[in-house]
Amino acid sequence: MSGAVKPTPSPRVTRWAVAGLATLGMVLAVSGIHTLTAQQGETAADPAARMAALEKRVQEQPSPAAWFELGDLRFRAGRDHAGFLALANAVRLAPAGHHSQSYLLHQLDKSAYKFDLSLHEDLEKILPDYPPLLERLGRLYQGKSGQDAAAEARFAKWVKLRPDSPAAHARLAEFYRAGGKAAEAVTHLKHVRELSGDSAYAQRRLGTLYRDLGDLEASATALEGAIDLLEAKDDRVAQLELGHTRMAQKRYKDAAAAFAVAVKLDDGAAVSHLYHGQALAAAGDTKAARAALEAAVRIEKKMQEAQLALGHLLLSQGDAAGALPHFREASAANDRDPEMHFLVGETALKAGNLQVAQFEHEKLKTIRATTLAKKLGDLIAAHTGGN
Repeated sequence: MSGAVKPTPSPRVTRWAVAGLATLGMVLAVSGIHTLTAQQGETAADPAARMAALEKRVQEQPSPAAWFELGDLRFRAGRDHAGFLALANAVRLAPAGHHSQSYLLHQLDKSAYKFDLSLHEDLEKILPDYPPLLERLGRLYQGKSGQDAAAEARFAKWVKLRPDSPAAHARLAEFYRAGGKAAEAVTHLKHVRELSGDSAYAQRRLGTLYRDLGDLEASATALEGAIDLLEAKDDRVAQLELGHTRMAQKRYKDAAAAFAVAVKLDDGAAVSHLYHGQALAAAGDTKAARAALEAAVRIEKKMQEAQLALGHLLLSQGDAAGALPHFREASAANDRDPEMHFLVGETALKAGNLQVAQFEHEKLKTIRATTLAKKLGDLIAAHTGGN
């Protein structure tokens, strides 16, 4: 009966049909939950079997998820090295931004393997072009005997892979700066500035490197540029570096002004007072220089350079007795330094303290500083008339 009208189901039948579908849905859902629970129970009960299954799967059907789970199981089994290698494979297959990337780095940072060169080298075999790993390897190689070339290669590769990364150029610049290659460092710091705009970091570093290269005007310009930036208006390090450049230019008053700002920014830093005092002394303001150097040794009594600077300042003013305790304090920093023992002995004679001079003479003989011992002995003999 093709033209017959189909009967409309009664409301009661409809309700039964809906109820039946709902029941079926519940059964399927429960079945799914039961299946998942069973899998979890199987994994918990027999992780070794699960690990074996995953190790087979990653060879046949590799995926980030499978490698990630395998890594987790290996960590749980105490196989940390193998766990990291599994995570590296997850990163290798995962798209950019995948959680396995941050997880790998996080696990490395919190583990005993953070500075393990061997593990990082194994990870590099899996991830040869992974910038975070290149940076870490470079840092591990840097400073190790005979490994600077390996460090440079990793940093340079990072720059090649990410030429638009200021961090990559900055890291290579720091490597060259530490190795005394100022010109190479400047090249990459210029890239940092081009890519990220003017920054206190780039300007300050350029200032110190230009000074190392002997371009004092460029050094001063870069450092003043750093200080003019809002982010560096209270930059004590930039002020200290500018002071050093002004000292190299023999512009001692300008150097003292820069060091004075550094002192103001941190009155408790002995080194700022030291540099301020040295600049003031060079500028001829001995009274202010003495006050600055006294502040330095008051803050840090064992700072040898400050004790020596204050001692020489007092000695230049004819105050040998005042200089003597500062030279003795400086000498205490290294009891086997013959130059220091001679300085103390000579100053003691000028101060009329024969006992200390004789003590230093004996000390020079003890440490076998024959030439200086004879020289001080002759001075003592001249002072005592040969007695």
